[in-house]
Amino acid sequence: MHDLTFLPKVLVILLAAVFVVATFRRFHLSPVLGYFVAGALIGEHGWVKLVNSRDTEVFGEIGVVFLLFAIGLELTFERLKSMRAHVFGFGGLQVTITSILVGSLVYFYYNMLSPAVVIGGGFALSSTALVLQVIAEQRKQSTQVGRLSLAVLLMQDFAVVPLLVLIPLLTGGQGNVFHLMGMAFLKAILALFVIFILGRLFLRPLFRAIYTQSKNNELFIAATILIVLGSAWATEKMGLSLALGAFVAGLLVAETEYHLQAEESIMPFKGLLLGLFFMTVGMSFNIDLVVSNLSTIISYSLILILIKSVIIMLLAILFRFNIGTAIHAGLLLAQGSEFAFILFNLATQKQIISDHTGQILMVVVTITMALTPLLSIIGEMISDYLDKRDRMCKEDINKDVADLDNHVIIIGFGRVGKMVARLLEAEKFNYIGLDINATHVIHERKDGFPVYLGDGGNVGILESIGLKRARSVIITIDNEVILKKCTKVIREHMPDITITVRAKDLSNDQELYNVGATTIVPETYETGLQMGGAVLKNVGISENEVSRIKNQFRLGNYIMAQEKEHYDKELFDES
Repeated sequence: MHDLTFLPKVLVILLAAVFVVATFRRFHLSPVLGYFVAGALIGEHGWVKLVNSRDTEVFGEIGVVFLLFAIGLELTFERLKSMRAHVFGFGGLQVTITSILVGSLVYFYYNMLSPAVVIGGGFALSSTALVLQVIAEQRKQSTQVGRLSLAVLLMQDFAVVPLLVLIPLLTGGQGNVFHLMGMAFLKAILALFVIFILGRLFLRPLFRAIYTQSKNNELFIAATILIVLGSAWATEKMGLSLALGAFVAGLLVAETEYHLQAEESIMPFKGLLLGLFFMTVGMSFNIDLVVSNLSTIISYSLILILIKSVIIMLLAILFRFNIGTAIHAGLLLAQGSEFAFILFNLATQKQIISDHTGQILMVVVTITMALTPLLSIIGEMISDYLDKRDRMCKEDINKDVADLDNHVIIIGFGRVGKMVARLLEAEKFNYIGLDINATHVIHERKDGFPVYLGDGGNVGILESIGLKRARSVIITIDNEVILKKCTKVIREHMPDITITVRAKDLSNDQELYNVGATTIVPETYETGLQMGGAVLKNVGISENEVSRIKNQFRLGNYIMAQEKEHYDKELFDES
């Protein structure tokens, strides 16, 4: 019989993860902190002392590999291009200034350059998972704070890669750090070039062959894992980090039409294995050491929050963001990052920093992450008080959306407009809402929607919300006269933009097309289609067949219904 002595440890790890993480979720805290606490409780220095961190190190490293692949999937060239000013400008300055300032403080006190580089770089990063979670809960994705935070986080994610490449090269003494950094970047560029060429040649044909010749989902998952681990292994053999190869593989897959399937394939593995990594970090913690250095840890945590928040606030003001937005973004991004756990843990293993220092630094990151929801609430309160956004004039609105590009404008923010907004949020499209009802605007802004008070037929208002930079306009207004007016004004000023309008039916479709509508969605027909589709599913018709029938009706029977309405109208007029 096989040796199953490891099984009790696996059960303990899973039990601790399920119980502690579920508790943290119950109180709306980050699951990252939950994994960390679970590991600390059952680890070699914890209160239970059941599992050694070495038992899960391999799984944790693979979790980091999958995390970097997922980050690569997010960094599409189109996305970086549309946000380049804030990703590389704002985000680049934030990472550089914070790294230099924190690194200089560390070097001043300890006179050691390698630890200063690692600690400065690690503390320059913010928690991607935690910040995006807070933004989603507060519905801030399309607000200035949400857009700015995403741009900074994208740059920080990008900066993780050279830091992971650099750490192994700093092992074994101080040396010439800048020379080592140069060598690290040269090696990284070579690796990027090789993997990029091979990926361009073979990646898309491989996915296409698997996807077209076989609908087997397990085969697609296996191919995705092969690409991730194969790229990681290749860069590790080149003397670089496992994470670099996974990151580059993510970038390449992101440029294919199969990136959504690839992302879905690795998500369960990434979440579980990354959770094991955070538990591994927690298992290595000496709780007695943390308690004995608690005052130092709290001091470092407050200093880190102060430094990062001030730098981000000043940069936001320099980039002409509102003062309220600057303060909110500064407090929201002031914490440490889950990547800091990875960097400090690796630096401890390579003996660049001592085990004592590494544990203190990681607890500092944990405390600042735990304070993030509170800091965000404080920042939001200050921002709302300073900006008074429910009473903004055109000049203030223009400043608030000045950074927005390639967005969608929703005119009419009632129930239909809100549903459209939620769909856009799900697909990570930026949007701006506009409504003439002040009560609607105030209410929806309190719920976090980026909606402004104004008339969709007013050219000045439309220009203030970035009509000339928008990719599409959606009009959901009930009043047919105002609907035509808005459509006509928008078409006259933007001849090439797509305009989707909501109509009660198709009785006046030609008039709407004449004034500039691109697509008309008839409310009565769509309601009938959805109800009919629900009935068909309830009586056993498959989801795919229901979708096919509805699409067939839209393509054919819309025209028949339209002709019928015109015929009925003519009979009515004659009578």
